[in-house]
Amino acid sequence: MVRDLSSSPLLTFVVKLLEPGFSPDQLEEQAQLLHDDLQALSDLRRTRLTCLYSQRGQTRVQDGVQFEAPADYLRRILRRLCDRLEDRPLETLVVIQQGPVKLAVQTHEADRLASILEAAEALIPPASLYRAKLDAYIRTQGELSPAEEANLELLRQRLGLSPQEAEDLKAIALGPYRTLAEKSQYFESVLMAELARESPLSEATWELLEEVAANLNLPLEVATALYHDHLHRIQVEVEAIRQREQAAAEAAQRTAAQAQEAEQQQQQQLGRQQQLDQYREMVRQILQTTLYAPDFDQGRLEQARRLWKIEAKEALQMEEAIRSELYGSIQSSLDVDYSRLRQLLWGQLWLEADQETENAILKLLGHQMQPLDREAIMHLPCIDLLTIDQLWSRYSNGRFGFAAQVKIFQQVDRRPADFLRAVDWRGPLLSLTVGVKPYKSLQFNASAPQGHLPTWRWCCPSLESGYEVSEAVVDTLCGHLQKCFAMEIPPLPMPLTALGGE
Repeated sequence: MVRDLSSSPLLTFVVKLLEPGFSPDQLEEQAQLLHDDLQALSDLRRTRLTCLYSQRGQTRVQDGVQFEAPADYLRRILRRLCDRLEDRPLETLVVIQQGPVKLAVQTHEADRLASILEAAEALIPPASLYRAKLDAYIRTQGELSPAEEANLELLRQRLGLSPQEAEDLKAIALGPYRTLAEKSQYFESVLMAELARESPLSEATWELLEEVAANLNLPLEVATALYHDHLHRIQVEVEAIRQREQAAAEAAQRTAAQAQEAEQQQQQQLGRQQQLDQYREMVRQILQTTLYAPDFDQGRLEQARRLWKIEAKEALQMEEAIRSELYGSIQSSLDVDYSRLRQLLWGQLWLEADQETENAILKLLGHQMQPLDREAIMHLPCIDLLTIDQLWSRYSNGRFGFAAQVKIFQQVDRRPADFLRAVDWRGPLLSLTVGVKPYKSLQFNASAPQGHLPTWRWCCPSLESGYEVSEAVVDTLCGHLQKCFAMEIPPLPMPLTALGGE
Protein backbone atom coordinates (compact mmCIF):
# COMPACT_ATOMS: atom_id res chain seq x y z
CA MET A 1 0.00 0.00 0.00
CA VAL A 2 1.43 3.42 -1.00
CA ARG A 3 2.06 5.68 1.97
CA ASP A 4 0.31 8.99 2.37
CA LEU A 5 3.03 11.52 1.52
CA SER A 6 0.92 14.67 1.86
CA SER A 7 3.10 15.86 4.73
CA SER A 8 6.21 15.77 2.49
CA PRO A 9 6.28 18.01 -0.65
CA LEU A 10 6.65 16.16 -3.94
CA LEU A 11 9.04 17.15 -6.70
CA THR A 12 8.50 16.29 -10.33
CA PHE A 13 11.61 15.13 -12.17
CA VAL A 14 12.07 15.03 -15.96
CA VAL A 15 15.33 13.56 -17.32
CA LYS A 16 15.90 13.43 -21.11
CA LEU A 17 18.92 12.40 -23.20
CA LEU A 18 19.79 14.93 -25.97
CA GLU A 19 22.58 13.25 -27.98
CA PRO A 20 21.88 14.12 -31.65
CA GLY A 21 24.60 11.77 -32.87
CA PHE A 22 22.97 8.66 -31.36
CA SER A 23 21.00 6.30 -33.50
CA PRO A 24 17.48 5.46 -32.29
CA ASP A 25 18.70 2.11 -30.97
CA GLN A 26 21.58 3.70 -29.06
CA LEU A 27 19.27 6.32 -27.62
CA GLU A 28 16.73 3.74 -26.49
CA GLU A 29 19.49 1.61 -24.96
CA GLN A 30 20.83 4.54 -22.91
CA ALA A 31 17.31 5.63 -21.94
CA GLN A 32 16.55 2.14 -20.63
CA LEU A 33 19.82 2.12 -18.66
CA LEU A 34 18.83 5.49 -17.19
CA HIS A 35 15.43 4.10 -16.20
CA ASP A 36 16.92 1.00 -14.56
CA ASP A 37 19.63 2.98 -12.79
CA LEU A 38 17.15 5.36 -11.16
CA GLN A 39 14.71 2.57 -10.35
CA ALA A 40 17.51 0.75 -8.53
CA LEU A 41 17.73 3.53 -5.95
CA SER A 42 16.30 2.15 -2.69
CA ASP A 43 14.16 5.27 -2.32
CA LEU A 44 12.64 4.83 -5.79
CA ARG A 45 12.05 1.07 -5.88
CA ARG A 46 8.33 1.57 -5.29
CA THR A 47 8.09 4.70 -7.39
CA ARG A 48 6.57 4.47 -10.84
CA LEU A 49 8.89 5.89 -13.53
CA THR A 50 7.14 6.92 -16.75
CA CYS A 51 9.11 6.51 -19.96
CA LEU A 52 9.30 9.57 -22.26
CA TYR A 53 9.39 9.36 -26.06
CA SER A 54 10.27 11.70 -28.94
CA GLN A 55 9.89 11.48 -32.69
CA ARG A 56 13.00 10.80 -34.78
CA GLY A 57 11.83 10.97 -38.33
CA GLN A 58 9.33 8.19 -38.72
CA THR A 59 10.42 6.47 -35.48
CA ARG A 60 9.11 7.02 -31.97
CA VAL A 61 12.11 6.63 -29.68
CA GLN A 62 12.36 6.33 -25.86
CA ASP A 63 14.70 9.04 -24.65
CA GLY A 64 13.93 9.76 -20.96
CA VAL A 65 11.89 9.29 -17.80
CA GLN A 66 9.50 11.29 -15.64
CA PHE A 67 8.55 10.61 -12.00
CA GLU A 68 7.57 12.17 -8.72
CA ALA A 69 9.56 11.82 -5.50
CA PRO A 70 9.53 13.37 -2.03
CA ALA A 71 11.69 16.46 -1.60
CA ASP A 72 14.08 14.62 0.73
CA TYR A 73 15.07 12.33 -2.18
CA LEU A 74 16.48 15.32 -4.14
CA ARG A 75 20.12 14.96 -3.10
CA ARG A 76 20.27 11.20 -3.74
CA ILE A 77 18.64 11.54 -7.17
CA LEU A 78 21.00 14.34 -8.27
CA ARG A 79 23.99 12.38 -6.92
CA ARG A 80 23.00 9.36 -9.01
CA LEU A 81 22.60 11.51 -12.15
CA CYS A 82 26.01 13.12 -11.52
CA ASP A 83 27.60 9.68 -11.18
CA ARG A 84 26.15 8.74 -14.57
CA LEU A 85 27.60 11.85 -16.22
CA GLU A 86 31.01 11.13 -14.72
CA ASP A 87 30.91 7.61 -16.17
CA ARG A 88 29.51 8.70 -19.54
CA PRO A 89 29.10 12.44 -20.21
CA LEU A 90 25.96 12.40 -22.37
CA GLU A 91 24.09 15.62 -23.06
CA THR A 92 21.21 15.51 -20.59
CA LEU A 93 18.25 17.76 -19.76
CA VAL A 94 17.18 17.72 -16.10
CA VAL A 95 13.96 19.52 -15.07
CA ILE A 96 12.91 19.80 -11.40
CA GLN A 97 9.47 21.22 -10.65
CA GLN A 98 7.76 22.09 -7.38
CA GLY A 99 4.29 23.45 -7.91
CA PRO A 100 4.42 26.20 -10.58
CA VAL A 101 8.18 26.74 -10.17
CA LYS A 102 10.60 24.91 -12.49
CA LEU A 103 14.36 24.57 -12.50
CA ALA A 104 15.98 23.23 -15.69
CA VAL A 105 19.59 22.54 -16.70
CA GLN A 106 21.06 20.97 -19.83
CA THR A 107 24.62 19.68 -19.56
CA HIS A 108 27.00 16.77 -20.04
CA GLU A 109 29.17 17.79 -17.08
CA ALA A 110 28.66 16.30 -13.59
CA ASP A 111 29.93 19.42 -11.80
CA ARG A 112 27.50 21.63 -13.70
CA LEU A 113 24.60 19.41 -12.68
CA ALA A 114 25.75 19.27 -9.04
CA SER A 115 25.84 23.08 -8.89
CA ILE A 116 22.05 23.35 -9.13
CA LEU A 117 21.49 21.50 -5.83
CA GLU A 118 21.22 24.64 -3.73
CA ALA A 119 18.96 26.26 -6.30
CA ALA A 120 16.77 23.15 -6.36
CA GLU A 121 16.52 23.04 -2.59
CA ALA A 122 15.55 26.72 -2.67
CA LEU A 123 12.38 25.65 -4.47
CA ILE A 124 11.25 23.93 -1.27
CA PRO A 125 10.26 25.83 1.91
CA PRO A 126 12.82 25.08 4.68
CA ALA A 127 10.16 23.63 6.98
CA SER A 128 8.89 21.34 4.18
CA LEU A 129 12.40 20.15 3.38
CA TYR A 130 13.11 19.47 7.07
CA ARG A 131 9.78 17.67 7.42
CA ALA A 132 10.47 15.60 4.32
CA LYS A 133 13.79 14.40 5.73
CA LEU A 134 12.16 13.80 9.13
CA ASP A 135 9.39 11.70 7.55
CA ALA A 136 11.91 9.69 5.56
CA TYR A 137 13.83 8.78 8.71
CA ILE A 138 10.70 7.91 10.68
CA ARG A 139 9.36 5.74 7.86
CA THR A 140 12.53 3.66 7.98
CA GLN A 141 12.65 2.72 11.68
CA GLY A 142 9.55 4.26 13.26
CA GLU A 143 11.70 6.41 15.52
CA LEU A 144 14.82 8.58 15.30
CA SER A 145 18.24 7.08 15.88
CA PRO A 146 21.13 9.16 17.32
CA ALA A 147 22.69 9.45 13.85
CA GLU A 148 19.39 10.61 12.35
CA GLU A 149 19.00 13.16 15.14
CA ALA A 150 22.49 14.48 14.32
CA ASN A 151 21.69 14.75 10.59
CA LEU A 152 18.44 16.56 11.34
CA GLU A 153 20.25 19.01 13.60
CA LEU A 154 22.77 19.80 10.85
CA LEU A 155 19.91 20.19 8.35
CA ARG A 156 18.07 22.52 10.73
CA GLN A 157 21.11 24.76 10.99
CA ARG A 158 21.64 24.76 7.22
CA LEU A 159 17.99 25.60 6.57
CA GLY A 160 17.96 28.33 9.21
CA LEU A 161 15.15 26.80 11.30
CA SER A 162 14.97 27.59 15.00
CA PRO A 163 15.27 24.71 17.52
CA GLN A 164 11.63 25.23 18.51
CA GLU A 165 10.45 25.06 14.89
CA ALA A 166 12.39 21.82 14.44
CA GLU A 167 10.97 20.38 17.66
CA ASP A 168 7.41 21.29 16.63
CA LEU A 169 7.93 19.54 13.30
CA LYS A 170 9.24 16.46 15.13
CA ALA A 171 6.18 16.41 17.40
CA ILE A 172 3.88 16.55 14.37
CA ALA A 173 5.81 13.86 12.46
CA LEU A 174 6.24 11.48 15.38
CA GLY A 175 2.67 11.93 16.62
CA PRO A 176 1.50 10.90 20.12
CA TYR A 177 3.66 7.74 20.02
CA ARG A 178 7.24 8.93 19.74
CA THR A 179 9.18 5.66 20.11
CA LEU A 180 9.06 2.48 18.07
CA ALA A 181 8.00 0.54 21.17
CA GLU A 182 5.03 2.86 21.79
CA LYS A 183 3.97 2.69 18.13
CA SER A 184 4.29 -1.10 18.14
CA GLN A 185 2.29 -1.41 21.35
CA TYR A 186 -0.56 0.73 20.01
CA PHE A 187 -0.58 -1.06 16.66
CA GLU A 188 -0.56 -4.43 18.44
CA SER A 189 -3.62 -3.48 20.51
CA VAL A 190 -5.53 -2.58 17.33
CA LEU A 191 -4.27 -5.75 15.63
CA MET A 192 -5.45 -7.98 18.49
CA ALA A 193 -8.88 -6.35 18.45
CA GLU A 194 -9.17 -7.08 14.72
CA LEU A 195 -7.91 -10.65 15.17
CA ALA A 196 -10.63 -11.17 17.77
CA ARG A 197 -13.14 -10.39 15.03
CA GLU A 198 -11.58 -12.49 12.29
CA SER A 199 -8.54 -14.73 11.95
CA PRO A 200 -6.79 -14.70 9.59
CA LEU A 201 -7.47 -11.12 8.55
CA SER A 202 -9.17 -10.32 5.28
CA GLU A 203 -7.30 -8.32 2.67
CA ALA A 204 -9.49 -5.28 3.30
CA THR A 205 -8.83 -5.39 7.07
CA TRP A 206 -5.09 -5.72 6.53
CA GLU A 207 -5.14 -2.68 4.22
CA LEU A 208 -6.79 -0.70 7.03
CA LEU A 209 -4.10 -1.89 9.43
CA GLU A 210 -1.41 -0.89 6.94
CA GLU A 211 -2.98 2.55 6.97
CA VAL A 212 -2.82 2.56 10.79
CA ALA A 213 0.87 1.67 10.58
CA ALA A 214 1.47 4.44 8.01
CA ASN A 215 -0.30 7.00 10.18
CA LEU A 216 1.85 5.89 13.12
CA ASN A 217 4.98 6.06 10.95
CA LEU A 218 5.50 2.42 11.98
CA PRO A 219 7.60 0.54 9.40
CA LEU A 220 5.47 -1.85 7.39
CA GLU A 221 7.85 -4.75 8.03
CA VAL A 222 7.42 -4.23 11.79
CA ALA A 223 3.63 -4.22 11.45
CA THR A 224 3.77 -7.32 9.24
CA ALA A 225 6.04 -9.12 11.70
CA LEU A 226 3.64 -8.34 14.55
CA TYR A 227 0.74 -9.71 12.52
CA HIS A 228 2.59 -12.89 11.57
CA ASP A 229 3.72 -13.39 15.16
CA HIS A 230 0.16 -13.12 16.52
CA LEU A 231 -1.19 -15.22 13.67
CA HIS A 232 1.40 -17.90 14.42
CA ARG A 233 0.47 -17.85 18.10
CA ILE A 234 -3.21 -18.16 17.24
CA GLN A 235 -2.46 -21.02 14.88
CA VAL A 236 -0.40 -22.74 17.57
CA GLU A 237 -3.25 -22.31 20.07
CA VAL A 238 -5.79 -23.54 17.54
CA GLU A 239 -3.59 -26.54 16.77
CA ALA A 240 -3.14 -27.21 20.49
CA ILE A 241 -6.93 -27.06 20.97
CA ARG A 242 -7.41 -29.33 17.96
CA GLN A 243 -4.89 -31.80 19.33
CA ARG A 244 -6.52 -31.72 22.78
CA GLU A 245 -9.94 -32.25 21.24
CA GLN A 246 -8.57 -35.02 19.05
CA ALA A 247 -6.84 -36.60 22.05
CA ALA A 248 -10.07 -36.32 24.05
CA ALA A 249 -12.05 -37.84 21.18
CA GLU A 250 -9.52 -40.65 20.79
CA ALA A 251 -9.54 -41.20 24.55
CA ALA A 252 -13.34 -41.32 24.48
CA GLN A 253 -13.21 -43.79 21.60
CA ARG A 254 -10.67 -45.91 23.46
CA THR A 255 -12.79 -45.75 26.61
CA ALA A 256 -15.88 -46.72 24.64
CA ALA A 257 -13.97 -49.51 22.90
CA GLN A 258 -12.55 -50.71 26.21
CA ALA A 259 -16.00 -50.56 27.78
CA GLN A 260 -17.43 -52.50 24.86
CA GLU A 261 -14.60 -55.00 25.04
CA ALA A 262 -15.02 -55.27 28.81
CA GLU A 263 -18.74 -55.82 28.35
CA GLN A 264 -18.08 -58.48 25.72
CA GLN A 265 -15.55 -60.13 28.01
CA GLN A 266 -18.01 -59.91 30.87
CA GLN A 267 -20.69 -61.49 28.71
CA GLN A 268 -18.24 -64.17 27.63
CA GLN A 269 -17.17 -64.73 31.22
CA LEU A 270 -20.80 -64.79 32.28
CA GLY A 271 -21.60 -67.30 29.58
CA ARG A 272 -18.52 -69.29 30.49
CA GLN A 273 -19.43 -69.14 34.16
CA GLN A 274 -22.93 -70.35 33.36
CA GLN A 275 -21.46 -73.32 31.48
CA LEU A 276 -19.12 -74.11 34.38
CA ASP A 277 -21.99 -73.76 36.83
CA GLN A 278 -24.12 -76.11 34.73
CA TYR A 279 -21.27 -78.63 34.64
CA ARG A 280 -20.79 -78.35 38.40
CA GLU A 281 -24.51 -78.88 38.92
CA MET A 282 -24.41 -82.01 36.74
CA VAL A 283 -21.48 -83.33 38.76
CA ARG A 284 -23.23 -82.49 42.02
CA GLN A 285 -26.44 -84.27 41.01
CA ILE A 286 -24.51 -87.37 39.96
CA LEU A 287 -22.33 -87.45 43.09
CA GLN A 288 -25.19 -86.85 45.51
CA THR A 289 -25.66 -90.59 46.00
CA THR A 290 -22.35 -92.07 44.90
CA LEU A 291 -18.71 -91.33 45.48
CA TYR A 292 -17.73 -91.91 41.84
CA ALA A 293 -19.92 -91.48 38.78
CA PRO A 294 -21.13 -94.68 37.07
CA ASP A 295 -20.01 -95.28 33.48
CA PHE A 296 -23.25 -93.93 32.03
CA ASP A 297 -23.07 -90.69 33.99
CA GLN A 298 -19.35 -90.41 33.32
CA GLY A 299 -20.18 -90.51 29.60
CA ARG A 300 -22.71 -87.69 30.06
CA LEU A 301 -20.12 -85.61 31.88
CA GLU A 302 -17.53 -86.20 29.14
CA GLN A 303 -20.04 -85.18 26.47
CA ALA A 304 -20.91 -81.98 28.37
CA ARG A 305 -17.23 -81.23 28.95
CA ARG A 306 -16.48 -81.42 25.23
CA LEU A 307 -19.58 -79.42 24.30
CA TRP A 308 -18.69 -76.59 26.67
CA LYS A 309 -14.95 -76.86 25.87
CA ILE A 310 -13.87 -77.46 29.44
CA GLU A 311 -10.32 -78.70 29.86
CA ALA A 312 -10.05 -82.23 31.25
CA LYS A 313 -7.80 -81.05 34.09
CA GLU A 314 -10.27 -78.31 35.04
CA ALA A 315 -13.15 -80.78 34.93
CA LEU A 316 -11.30 -83.18 37.22
CA GLN A 317 -10.56 -80.34 39.65
CA MET A 318 -14.24 -79.36 39.74
CA GLU A 319 -15.31 -82.96 40.26
CA GLU A 320 -12.83 -83.45 43.11
CA ALA A 321 -13.86 -80.13 44.70
CA ILE A 322 -17.51 -81.26 44.72
CA ARG A 323 -16.54 -84.75 45.87
CA SER A 324 -14.53 -83.21 48.71
CA GLU A 325 -17.46 -80.99 49.62
CA LEU A 326 -19.88 -83.92 49.66
CA TYR A 327 -17.65 -86.68 50.98
CA GLY A 328 -14.76 -84.95 52.72
CA SER A 329 -11.53 -83.29 51.69
CA ILE A 330 -8.46 -85.41 50.99
CA GLN A 331 -5.99 -82.55 51.26
CA SER A 332 -2.37 -83.49 51.98
CA SER A 333 0.76 -81.44 52.55
CA LEU A 334 2.94 -84.27 51.19
CA ASP A 335 0.78 -85.47 48.27
CA VAL A 336 -0.44 -88.58 50.07
CA ASP A 337 -3.57 -89.92 48.37
CA TYR A 338 -6.48 -90.33 50.81
CA SER A 339 -9.08 -91.19 48.18
CA ARG A 340 -9.01 -94.92 49.08
CA LEU A 341 -9.41 -94.11 52.78
CA ARG A 342 -12.40 -91.94 51.94
CA GLN A 343 -13.92 -94.67 49.78
CA LEU A 344 -13.45 -97.32 52.49
CA LEU A 345 -15.02 -95.09 55.14
CA TRP A 346 -17.86 -94.19 52.79
CA GLY A 347 -18.44 -97.93 52.38
CA GLN A 348 -18.33 -98.40 56.19
CA LEU A 349 -15.40 -100.84 55.81
CA TRP A 350 -13.94 -99.96 59.20
CA LEU A 351 -11.19 -102.59 59.43
CA GLU A 352 -9.89 -101.88 55.93
CA ALA A 353 -10.10 -98.13 56.64
CA ASP A 354 -8.05 -98.60 59.82
CA GLN A 355 -5.36 -100.46 57.90
CA GLU A 356 -5.37 -97.77 55.14
CA THR A 357 -4.96 -95.11 57.82
CA GLU A 358 -1.79 -96.87 58.99
CA ASN A 359 -0.46 -97.04 55.41
CA ALA A 360 -1.10 -93.32 54.86
CA ILE A 361 0.57 -92.23 58.13
CA LEU A 362 3.63 -94.37 57.49
CA LYS A 363 3.88 -92.88 53.97
CA LEU A 364 3.87 -89.38 55.43
CA LEU A 365 7.22 -89.93 57.12
CA GLY A 366 8.61 -92.49 54.71
CA HIS A 367 8.40 -95.32 57.24
CA GLN A 368 7.91 -98.69 55.59
CA MET A 369 5.94 -100.67 58.17
CA GLN A 370 8.20 -99.33 60.93
CA PRO A 371 6.32 -98.03 64.00
CA LEU A 372 6.57 -94.33 64.82
CA ASP A 373 8.24 -93.26 68.02
CA ARG A 374 7.49 -90.12 70.02
CA GLU A 375 9.94 -87.99 68.02
CA ALA A 376 8.50 -89.11 64.67
CA ILE A 377 4.96 -88.43 65.90
CA MET A 378 5.86 -84.77 66.48
CA HIS A 379 6.71 -84.48 62.76
CA LEU A 380 3.33 -85.66 61.49
CA PRO A 381 1.87 -82.82 59.33
CA CYS A 382 -1.17 -81.21 60.90
CA ILE A 383 -2.96 -80.83 57.55
CA ASP A 384 -2.82 -84.59 56.97
CA LEU A 385 -3.86 -85.41 60.55
CA LEU A 386 -6.84 -83.09 60.17
CA THR A 387 -7.75 -84.68 56.82
CA ILE A 388 -7.71 -88.16 58.38
CA ASP A 389 -9.70 -86.93 61.36
CA GLN A 390 -12.45 -85.25 59.35
CA LEU A 391 -12.91 -88.35 57.18
CA TRP A 392 -13.30 -90.64 60.21
CA SER A 393 -15.51 -88.10 61.96
CA ARG A 394 -17.71 -87.53 58.91
CA TYR A 395 -18.51 -91.17 58.24
CA SER A 396 -19.05 -92.04 61.91
CA ASN A 397 -21.15 -88.97 62.68
CA GLY A 398 -18.44 -87.76 65.06
CA ARG A 399 -18.08 -91.07 66.89
CA PHE A 400 -14.60 -91.87 65.58
CA GLY A 401 -11.55 -89.82 64.65
CA PHE A 402 -8.68 -87.99 66.35
CA ALA A 403 -10.95 -85.19 67.61
CA ALA A 404 -13.14 -87.71 69.43
CA GLN A 405 -10.02 -89.30 70.94
CA VAL A 406 -8.54 -85.97 72.10
CA LYS A 407 -11.88 -85.07 73.66
CA ILE A 408 -11.83 -88.30 75.69
CA PHE A 409 -8.19 -87.63 76.68
CA GLN A 410 -9.27 -84.28 78.09
CA GLN A 411 -12.29 -85.83 79.84
CA VAL A 412 -10.00 -88.21 81.77
CA ASP A 413 -7.78 -85.29 82.83
CA ARG A 414 -5.05 -86.24 80.36
CA ARG A 415 -4.28 -89.55 82.10
CA PRO A 416 -2.99 -91.94 79.42
CA ALA A 417 -3.97 -95.14 81.27
CA ASP A 418 -7.54 -93.94 81.79
CA PHE A 419 -7.67 -92.88 78.12
CA LEU A 420 -6.65 -96.36 76.93
CA ARG A 421 -9.43 -97.93 79.00
CA ALA A 422 -11.98 -95.25 77.93
CA VAL A 423 -11.53 -96.01 74.24
CA ASP A 424 -11.58 -99.75 75.07
CA TRP A 425 -8.03 -100.40 73.91
CA ARG A 426 -7.00 -101.85 77.29
CA GLY A 427 -8.84 -104.36 79.45
CA PRO A 428 -8.72 -105.01 83.22
CA LEU A 429 -5.22 -105.08 84.65
CA LEU A 430 -6.03 -108.29 86.57
CA SER A 431 -6.67 -110.22 83.35
CA LEU A 432 -4.26 -112.84 82.06
CA THR A 433 -3.02 -110.41 79.38
CA VAL A 434 -2.56 -107.57 81.91
CA GLY A 435 -5.12 -105.55 80.00
CA VAL A 436 -3.50 -105.85 76.56
CA LYS A 437 -6.03 -106.80 73.87
CA PRO A 438 -5.30 -108.62 70.63
CA TYR A 439 -5.78 -106.34 67.59
CA LYS A 440 -8.38 -108.65 66.06
CA SER A 441 -10.47 -108.46 69.19
CA LEU A 442 -11.02 -104.71 68.64
CA GLN A 443 -14.43 -103.62 67.37
CA PHE A 444 -14.51 -102.62 63.70
CA ASN A 445 -18.14 -101.56 63.40
CA ALA A 446 -20.26 -98.46 63.83
CA SER A 447 -21.24 -99.55 67.36
CA ALA A 448 -17.68 -99.46 68.71
CA PRO A 449 -17.11 -97.15 71.73
CA GLN A 450 -16.47 -93.45 71.23
CA GLY A 451 -12.92 -92.82 69.99
CA HIS A 452 -12.27 -96.54 69.48
CA LEU A 453 -11.23 -95.94 65.84
CA PRO A 454 -8.91 -95.33 64.16
CA THR A 455 -6.43 -97.41 66.08
CA TRP A 456 -2.85 -96.28 66.50
CA ARG A 457 -1.40 -99.51 65.21
CA TRP A 458 1.20 -97.52 63.32
CA CYS A 459 2.98 -96.77 66.64
CA CYS A 460 2.83 -100.31 68.02
CA PRO A 461 6.10 -102.30 67.99
CA SER A 462 4.20 -105.48 67.11
CA LEU A 463 0.62 -106.72 66.91
CA GLU A 464 1.55 -110.37 67.52
CA SER A 465 1.65 -109.93 71.26
CA GLY A 466 -1.42 -107.70 71.22
CA TYR A 467 -2.44 -104.13 70.42
CA GLU A 468 -0.43 -102.19 72.98
CA VAL A 469 0.03 -98.39 72.85
CA SER A 470 2.45 -96.93 75.36
CA GLU A 471 1.22 -94.23 77.71
CA ALA A 472 4.11 -91.98 76.56
CA VAL A 473 2.86 -92.23 72.94
CA VAL A 474 -0.67 -91.34 74.10
CA ASP A 475 0.58 -88.24 75.86
CA THR A 476 2.76 -87.17 72.90
CA LEU A 477 0.19 -87.77 70.15
CA CYS A 478 -2.71 -86.13 72.02
CA GLY A 479 -0.54 -83.10 72.75
CA HIS A 480 0.46 -82.85 69.08
CA LEU A 481 -3.15 -83.23 67.95
CA GLN A 482 -4.29 -80.47 70.29
CA LYS A 483 -1.80 -78.10 68.65
CA CYS A 484 -3.10 -79.09 65.22
CA PHE A 485 -6.73 -78.53 66.21
CA ALA A 486 -5.78 -75.06 67.45
CA MET A 487 -4.83 -74.09 63.89
CA GLU A 488 -7.23 -71.82 61.99
CA ILE A 489 -8.87 -74.01 59.39
CA PRO A 490 -12.14 -73.58 57.50
CA PRO A 491 -15.09 -75.47 58.99
CA LEU A 492 -15.70 -78.87 57.44
CA PRO A 493 -19.13 -79.72 56.02
CA MET A 494 -21.40 -81.84 58.19
CA PRO A 495 -21.81 -85.47 57.14
CA LEU A 496 -24.66 -86.20 54.78
CA THR A 497 -27.26 -88.85 55.52
CA ALA A 498 -27.65 -92.05 53.53
CA LEU A 499 -24.09 -92.01 52.21
CA GLY A 500 -23.20 -95.52 51.21
CA GLY A 501 -23.09 -98.73 53.17
CA GLU A 502 -25.37 -98.32 56.16
